[in-house]
Amino acid sequence: MAEKKIILAVDDELQALRLVEDILMPRGYEVLTTSSGEDALKIAAERRVDVVLLDISMPGMDGISVKARLNEDRLTAAIPVIFLTARVAVDDKVRGFGIGAEDYITKPFEVKELLARIDAVVKRREFYEDIAMTDAVTGLHNTAFFKKEFAIFFNIARRYKQMFSLAIIDIDYMKKINDAYGHAAGDLALKSFASIARTSLRNADIITRYGGDEFTILFPQQDAIQTNVPIERLKDRARKTEILFREKDAKIAFSISAGVAAYQDGFADEMQMFELADARLYEDKKRQRKERTE
Repeated sequence: MAEKKIILAVDDELQALRLVEDILMPRGYEVLTTSSGEDALKIAAERRVDVVLLDISMPGMDGISVKARLNEDRLTAAIPVIFLTARVAVDDKVRGFGIGAEDYITKPFEVKELLARIDAVVKRREFYEDIAMTDAVTGLHNTAFFKKEFAIFFNIARRYKQMFSLAIIDIDYMKKINDAYGHAAGDLALKSFASIARTSLRNADIITRYGGDEFTILFPQQDAIQTNVPIERLKDRARKTEILFREKDAKIAFSISAGVAAYQDGFADEMQMFELADARLYEDKKRQRKERTE
């Protein structure tokens, strides 16, 4: 089941916010509302907002300032913004488009027009994100997607104490596979692991090809002990998998190593958590190599 798209409506008029909810919620959107530009920035950084409906004229921080601040944060800069305002001056529209607004709707608006514009923005964003954030070999998410999601997970964990874990996974001896059978065989190993991961993990777990023969997995609401169960399942399924490489008429066996780090309040930033998981990955590699030689 597809997740609901999230629309953040920002307006100092309560009636306008209720109207947006009444229009969008029956359409299947999740609607978040606030009358504060400062609160809008916090929500956008902590939730996976798909579109921001933003009034230009608000007390305190106005819509132009909110959009400018969104542009400064790597977590929110790409969120499409539709200015929804009573202003009709051309200069206001030029200012809005000049700082990267996706669209501009003048109040009072037609319900059908609002829905059509939001639907168009959401579909356009989905299309370009699918291209920009998908790994061509495996069909998994790519590094750009991981970094965005990892930062959001980390911010939510820090603010709301929601546990999550990160696993970094490496296919063992990939260079030997490539040297013996060619990179096409290596690609088959990557695709095989991607298939194993998709069928072994929860829908909520986020699998990414990080680069080369490395993958990352984000496990929402799981600590390190809980995460060890699916990781061991992945290792077992990988060991039992043989890749039939037809060009060389060979059956290629492969295995994986993994390092896991659970969120801790003491982490300075997400990179420290990543480095801990990475260090544990190499510890696992050394341990497995030692076991094979004994």
